[in-house]
Amino acid sequence: MTPEQKKFYDLKTTTDYKTVGEDIDYKVFVDHDKKEVVLQFEESDSREDWKHNFQFLPWPLRLEDKIIWTSRGYACAYKSAKNAPVEELVDVFLFCAQPGYKVCIRGWSFGSAMAKITARHFSIMRGYKYMYPIDELTTYGDVKCWVNPFYSNKKHVRVLHEYACIDDGVTWCLPLYWRDKTSRVGPRFSLLKLFKSEYYHTHYEEYDYSQYEK
Repeated sequence: MTPEQKKFYDLKTTTDYKTVGEDIDYKVFVDHDKKEVVLQFEESDSREDWKHNFQFLPWPLRLEDKIIWTSRGYACAYKSAKNAPVEELVDVFLFCAQPGYKVCIRGWSFGSAMAKITARHFSIMRGYKYMYPIDELTTYGDVKCWVNPFYSNKKHVRVLHEYACIDDGVTWCLPLYWRDKTSRVGPRFSLLKLFKSEYYHTHYEEYDYSQYEK
């Protein structure tokens, strides 16, 4: 199993997520072997999550002194968590990590939107004088969540991968929205494969990430 496959496998098999707000499932932990502080978000696993996925009207969300524009569903979901995930990430990074540790944020499906909004929030909290306050942002089955195409997390993330398989129908959600950087994985597009969209959405551990792991 390659490093990128292992990240998805961990997202998929973790069972001790915390739940806050309107069913926002997350976990913050320190990997001392890799020298990483990791915040990861689980996939859509409830009716509440899917309700958020389909509330697609553009909506403002205040992060500290900044307003960002995302979908109404993702804005309401993130707000419902009352900043618990990002504040725990900051606390663990400041008080539990050692010098030289990396900040990594990861998410899958609905969790990819929460991961990307959290990354933007974290960069705002750390201040724009830091060019790369986040070392890695990795999402799988990535959903589009940005209304404004002129702002990008790429400015504040050292390594950014938003993995999307073209036969994964979930990644087609919110077609008029934007993602920062599409990282294509999986087989070539096929109309017939769209009928197995759930399989392609839940098996990112099987895809070839060699072009992204160099």
